[in-house]
Amino acid sequence: MQNKGQVIIHLAGKYGAEALTPENYDITLMQSVLEYAVALLDLDKRKERPVTTYHIESGSVSNVFTTSKQKAVEFASVLALVVGTSSIDQLDAKTAVAFEGLQKFSIQNNLTVDVYTSESKEHVVHITPSSYYKRTENMWADAEVYYYGTLVDAGGKNKSNIHLDTKDGLIMIDADKEILANIVGNPLYRKFGVRATAKQNIITGDIDRSSLQLIEMTEFEPKFDMAYLERKIAASTLVWSGIDVDEFLHEIREGSYAGQ
Repeated sequence: MQNKGQVIIHLAGKYGAEALTPENYDITLMQSVLEYAVALLDLDKRKERPVTTYHIESGSVSNVFTTSKQKAVEFASVLALVVGTSSIDQLDAKTAVAFEGLQKFSIQNNLTVDVYTSESKEHVVHITPSSYYKRTENMWADAEVYYYGTLVDAGGKNKSNIHLDTKDGLIMIDADKEILANIVGNPLYRKFGVRATAKQNIITGDIDRSSLQLIEMTEFEPKFDMAYLERKIAASTLVWSGIDVDEFLHEIREGSYAGQ
């Protein structure tokens, strides 16, 4: 265990009329906790992360995730930010959404949730049904984003979406069924460029991937064409000459730009 560290998500409270213990720890509660842990520790990047194992300990219920010491230390620093400010606005979107999820989980199940690590037990994020771990709404603005990658899944009976395998990992984007129905042929394992809307943090620039909504997707062949790029640069230079970039961006963000 010398090179290992642990991240613990501890639950306390009641399940029905009885105190919560490993013996009555329902699988639906476990599934939710595992999903939040994957987001908090960024475990969906299988190729770039250390092996992480999981077990349950008594004392109400302690969900123990054993990972590398470096990962545990890194997560301890994240917890220190939250404990020190009681805010999750400074976290990246994926981590902040996971903390919001744990807050909802606490309220819905009337459970207390403590998140801490083996590396820094004094930094404990204490979540209760009456606590308030939620991002400040006015820090998030509508943005348009672009991704390129291989489509590995698409569809859904009730809520349709696509899964795009990109250089930044697997990205899930909500998609209207009409858009998916109009794709010619089987789109799976073909390369696409995707245009989508999302919420973006105006301070950190982080994209909230849970808010991604597909606008359009176009099949493409990833290749670099220097001549094409130079033609586009030459054409756009004349159009943008004399434009104050800072003022232009300010007008867009304030909603006064007329698109001329």
